[in-house]
Amino acid sequence: MLRADDIAAARDIQMSILPPEMPAVPGYDLYGCLRPAEDTGGDMFDLVDLAQGTFILLGDATGHGFGPALCATQMQAMFRVAFRVGAQLDDAYIHVNNQLDEDLPDDRFVTAFAGFLDASRHQVTYFSAGQGPILHYHGAGGRCEWYGPTTFPLGTMAVDTAGPTRILPLERGDVLVVLSDGVYEYEGESGIFGRERVAALVARHSGGTMEALARELLRELVVFGGQDSQNDDLTIVLAKRE
Repeated sequence: MLRADDIAAARDIQMSILPPEMPAVPGYDLYGCLRPAEDTGGDMFDLVDLAQGTFILLGDATGHGFGPALCATQMQAMFRVAFRVGAQLDDAYIHVNNQLDEDLPDDRFVTAFAGFLDASRHQVTYFSAGQGPILHYHGAGGRCEWYGPTTFPLGTMAVDTAGPTRILPLERGDVLVVLSDGVYEYEGESGIFGRERVAALVARHSGGTMEALARELLRELVVFGGQDSQNDDLTIVLAKRE
């Protein structure tokens, strides 16, 4: 059994791997945050400028606690290394997926959204490995569009080719919203928080900063279900074209 100081050290390491600051991308507002359900959690996110563009990652390993935290941290580190040695998104997906398939027990896997923001073309190219739904808020018409996964979760089986990527164009005022399932499934007396409440909140607060939107979402979750209703990690990644 892990001692309390071991758990605290693991939490410190996991949290230290998160981005220390958000990327400053002209014309964009990017923000991410993670609130684990336990001292360590199975969620992970990344927002970082790389040669290929601004990397956007949200990963969710099965389960809670120390083991899933290791899985999520391993996934994030492998993506970082792959991109820093020049891999493109498709190649990185294959390498990370196959390594996780080799390393993880059969009952373990990681869902993940991974993509690059090209600020010059105003688009995000991504794959969603079992991670969803993905919300695209259209600022011009106030419309919410939802997307499902593009492929299966990482680590479930080895592959020779990557699944299809999706290109998401961003107009002025558009917001890309990537959330872990702990947000959608946050429980209250009337059921779960769900997609419709998320969409309504994004529409109300899309005009402000993405940090303010994330904080408001976390606040409304507590109002909806109470502070003690969090039984899963909560991770929020937002990208708005200003």
